[in-house]
Amino acid sequence: MKNLYLKTVYSKERRPETDYPIKLANHLISKYGLIKGKILDLGCGRGEMLNAFSHGGFEVYGADLDSDARELCRPHRVEVCDFENEKITYDDNYFDYIFSKSVIEHLNNPLLVSKEIYRMLKPGGKIILMTPSWQHTRWGPFYLDFTHKTPFTIPSLKDLLLLSGFKEINASFFFQLPLLWKYPFLKFMFAFISILPIKYSPMHEKLFISEKLNKVIRFSKEAMIIGVGEK
Repeated sequence: MKNLYLKTVYSKERRPETDYPIKLANHLISKYGLIKGKILDLGCGRGEMLNAFSHGGFEVYGADLDSDARELCRPHRVEVCDFENEKITYDDNYFDYIFSKSVIEHLNNPLLVSKEIYRMLKPGGKIILMTPSWQHTRWGPFYLDFTHKTPFTIPSLKDLLLLSGFKEINASFFFQLPLLWKYPFLKFMFAFISILPIKYSPMHEKLFISEKLNKVIRFSKEAMIIGVGEK
């Protein structure tokens, strides 16, 4: 399934490597009390979160739709398969945690994949799903990627996990701003930025603002949803 998606949309020219994956992994480990164990990154892409969790002491595995992921994620083990039409080759009750970011919105039937995640998790294992919030991106950002198919709200993400068999389910908005994770009281400031009619990239082109400011504006406006459940 080599389709050049990863090497085009996620090229280092378009999406340079940053320390964000390390910060995100550390935040999730701390927030959800993750203890070192086996973790699968479903939709591992070019392997940044695999590297981040590995750095945190986890035994990491990947799975992706695009065969280029095997090359991009070396030396980690990556299985390539069509999530919606094939059984993922990892065994039942194998993983302590399964993480997936910006994947389920690309699928026609996320429920099939969510049930596969349930199958592969050990009893008591946790799923952590992150997907764009339709409430925050329906005005345009959701469609920046033409492969997006299924939008999610907090209630619909909860239902996905519930119908897959998960318990202890929680879903909430998630802003990709590490400063906000550290200082939640700054939420009002980013909320104010989110309502300002300020242009930013990639929604608009030929802008003359710094990359750092652009990220603050973009990720104040483009919230995600994070859903967590237990098998």
